[in-house]
Amino acid sequence: MRGFNLLLFWDNNCRDSTMCPSHATCTSTEDSYYCACKQGFRSSNGQNHFKGPGVECKDIDECTEMCPINSTCTNTPGSYFCTCHPGFAPSNGQLNFTDQKVECRDIDECRQDPSTCGPNSICTNALGSYSCGCIAGFHPNPEGSQKDGNFSCQRVPFKCKEDVIPDNEQVQQCQERTTVKPEYVSFCAQINNIFSVLDNVCENKTTVVSLKNTTESFVPVLKRIFTWTKFTKEETSSLATVFLESVESMTLAAFLKPSANVTQTVRTDYVDIESKVINKECSEENVNLNLAAKGDKMKITCSTIEESESTGTTGVAFVSFVGMESVLNERFFQDHQAPLTISKIKLKMNSRVVGGIMTGEKKDGFSDPVIYTLENIQPKQKFERPICVSWSTDVKGGRWTSFGCVVLEASEMHTICSCNWMANLAVIMASGELTMDFCLYVISHVGMIISLVCLVLAIATFLLCHSIRNHITYLHLHLCVCLLLAKILFLAGIDKTDNQCWLNTETEFIWSFLGPVCTVIAINSILLTWTLWILRQRLSSVNAEVSTLKDTRLLTFKAFAQLFILGCSWVLGIFQIGPVAGVMAYLFTIINSLQGAFIFLIHCLLNRQVREEYKRWITGKMKPSSQSQTSNILLSSMPSASKMG
Repeated sequence: MRGFNLLLFWDNNCRDSTMCPSHATCTSTEDSYYCACKQGFRSSNGQNHFKGPGVECKDIDECTEMCPINSTCTNTPGSYFCTCHPGFAPSNGQLNFTDQKVECRDIDECRQDPSTCGPNSICTNALGSYSCGCIAGFHPNPEGSQKDGNFSCQRVPFKCKEDVIPDNEQVQQCQERTTVKPEYVSFCAQINNIFSVLDNVCENKTTVVSLKNTTESFVPVLKRIFTWTKFTKEETSSLATVFLESVESMTLAAFLKPSANVTQTVRTDYVDIESKVINKECSEENVNLNLAAKGDKMKITCSTIEESESTGTTGVAFVSFVGMESVLNERFFQDHQAPLTISKIKLKMNSRVVGGIMTGEKKDGFSDPVIYTLENIQPKQKFERPICVSWSTDVKGGRWTSFGCVVLEASEMHTICSCNWMANLAVIMASGELTMDFCLYVISHVGMIISLVCLVLAIATFLLCHSIRNHITYLHLHLCVCLLLAKILFLAGIDKTDNQCWLNTETEFIWSFLGPVCTVIAINSILLTWTLWILRQRLSSVNAEVSTLKDTRLLTFKAFAQLFILGCSWVLGIFQIGPVAGVMAYLFTIINSLQGAFIFLIHCLLNRQVREEYKRWITGKMKPSSQSQTSNILLSSMPSASKMG
């Protein structure tokens, strides 16, 4: 019983809950008790075991050392937990953690799909954060923000100065708020003068822009455009690009809140602009819109305008500049077709610089081309070839290139160009005096005349020379007649084409012609070689003396000359590319223009019987004996290869 009473006595030591403070446990001893703070707490007197009033168990703040960097520690009664900062993620994947081995790693928001910043944006990752921007031609939507998580970019209907040739270092230096190098002071003054026109509109994109004021604001620049000649070639091209882009941007800005007038025309001494706001004009199918500025015109179809993907106001404009062609002259022309032979060509600018402008995102690849009619500054000469070129910023700040534009028609006073893209930059026509083309022009005409005379003589010979008449000469007669008609047709129509050829190397369409040509030439080569072999055997069987060295040489010469003249000469046309294009062009022109002369030489002058007939006709003598006629008939009666052309 005493033991039982003792146990009851020990239990009574901790029976009173107030004997130990909060967050502490009471432990009975044989004659007393003691208190100990729970895990996560520490006694106010610093002792692990204590008793008596006035001692408290205070919470231990584990957050001073327990959580990794880039995290937040949350202390709780007797414990804690860590949470990574926004922009960071725990390595164990748990939102709250206490493990000291866990790290908070940076989240690359820019790798998320879909993009955190939205379409048409530029995302830049930073430690624990990111920033959003917009690509060229787009600006942040004022109704959204990155902070609220609804950042978005919207297309600006016109470019501001930061969007105009953004990769050009010279232009960027002019925009930086640093001291400009002395050699760039004049250049930057011109650049900033042009950009100042854009600044007011770009700072407040809701400003109503007057097309008339816009046009007049660029007149002072055009008045002093002659000063651009003192700059380097790259600086001049950069100035031209900035100017043309600025004119386009201001014209597009005028479409944001257009005038009540659907059509506006502004005329000055230096620049003309005509613009149209599209309302009901394109309600019907197959409708063309015509715009004019100075003496130049632009025609665009409604289907092209619909393809432009315009939102809001839809409009087109056409602009023509006076005097700009004297600065952006032929030295800025870069021929993408024959860059190695451009130095052999004499070029000159022969039109004003013009530009087509249209709202919408799509600027090229239209199903219907845009047609430009450009007025020639000087009348076009017959030996000149017009080239439609457009201003491209892909090379060295800007260059004229013929890519994407072709000549539809050229007269003495106008040139009509067709372009498959709406150039927000200038589109001009460059007329070049091509010295090589003029030489080929003379050679082809002289050769054609000689061939015509020779073909007439050959036809008369085949008709009147009875001694050589057979079914082979009958075929030669028809061949000469066909060639005669073809050359007459060529001479009658060559001046109607303005030296333009439909065999354009830019497209694969040329192979629809070259393919059959190569095939026929190959077949002709095989057949003529076979014929030569058979004919040689027959000659040897007729007379053993025929297979002499002299007759063999004559036979070989006539056979291969005929193959080269009537078939293989077209091979030269295939090789008119690269640095040997000029040589091949001369050989091709000479050989093909003299086809009639070579036929007369081979089938008439080199035929012994025909020469004897000529002598008889000239001297009036009787026909000589037919000695050795067998060999001559066989030689003159050899089948000819098929003529190409």
